[in-house]
Amino acid sequence: MRTVLTTALSLLMLWCSVAADADDGVRTRAVVIAGDEATVWYPDHPGHRLPVALFLPGANVDRAHYSGFATAVARFGFVVVVPEHFVVPGYRLPGEHALAATVAWAREEFARDDSEVGAIVDPGRLVVAGHSYGAATALYAAADRCQIPFCFGLTLRHPPELVAVAGFGLNTTIGPIVDTVAVSGIPVMYVNGSEDSISEPAEAQASYDRLSGAPTAMFVTLLGANHFGITDRDNPAGASPDPHPQTAAREQTVAAAARWIAHWFLAHLGDADARGRLSVADSAVRVSAR
Repeated sequence: MRTVLTTALSLLMLWCSVAADADDGVRTRAVVIAGDEATVWYPDHPGHRLPVALFLPGANVDRAHYSGFATAVARFGFVVVVPEHFVVPGYRLPGEHALAATVAWAREEFARDDSEVGAIVDPGRLVVAGHSYGAATALYAAADRCQIPFCFGLTLRHPPELVAVAGFGLNTTIGPIVDTVAVSGIPVMYVNGSEDSISEPAEAQASYDRLSGAPTAMFVTLLGANHFGITDRDNPAGASPDPHPQTAAREQTVAAAARWIAHWFLAHLGDADARGRLSVADSAVRVSAR
C-alpha cells in the first residue's frame, strides 16, 4: 500500500509540475549582452517569430524585481530582454547603448542554429520600455540624444529597428524646469501611477505635454499605483523609496502596466486588434492620447 501511495503521490507531483509549466508558458534565460548581465523572458513554442522588447530598469533596481511584468509582456508575444548596466561598481544605471547592443545580440542569436531564442526572435523589430531612469533612457534614445548619465559621447542614433517606446514613472522634469524632448518619429507612451511621489503626476504630465516629434503619444494614469507599481515588491532594496503606499493590489498594477504597454507596442507593430484595445474602457486606468 505504501508503494502504491508513494507512486501515486510522485505522479501527482509530476503532473502538478508539468501543469505549472504549461500554465506559465514562459521560459527564462540568463545572457550577457555587451558585457552586461541580462535575463530574457520568452513564450514557449509561440509558432512564429517575435519582436524584441527591451526593458530598462530603474536606478539600482535589480532586474529580478521585474519578473512579473516581464513574464506578462512575454505572454503577449515578445522576447523580453532586461539588462543591468553598472556605470560604476555597485551602482546600476541604464544606458542608451543597450538598444543597439540588444539588436546586435538578437541578430547573433538568430544566426545560431542551437539557440532556442534565436529560433523565435525577430531581430528586425525592437520596442523599448523602461522604469523611472530606464524610462528616461528609452525616451532620450528615441530622441537621438546622448544624455548624461545615460550616455557618454557626442552623438547617438537609435537603431532603425526601433518601433515604439513606453515608460513607467517617466518624466524629464528637474525642479521647475521641464526638459523638452523631441523624439525622432517614434510613438511614445507615458504610464504613471496616481500615487507616485517620485515621478509625481503633475511632473509626468508636464513632460508629456512638452514632448514633440512623436507621430502619436498616449498618457496612461495607473490608478492606485506608486512609483514601484511595476515591480514585484514595493521599494526594492537599493532603490530610492517611494513613501506613498499603493492603494491598488500589486498584481493588478503590474498586470495593467504590462497590458497597456504590450498593446501599445503591438498596435505600432501592426496589430489591429491591439490598436482597438487602446480605446477600450479599463477601470484600472485613465487615458489621454494625441
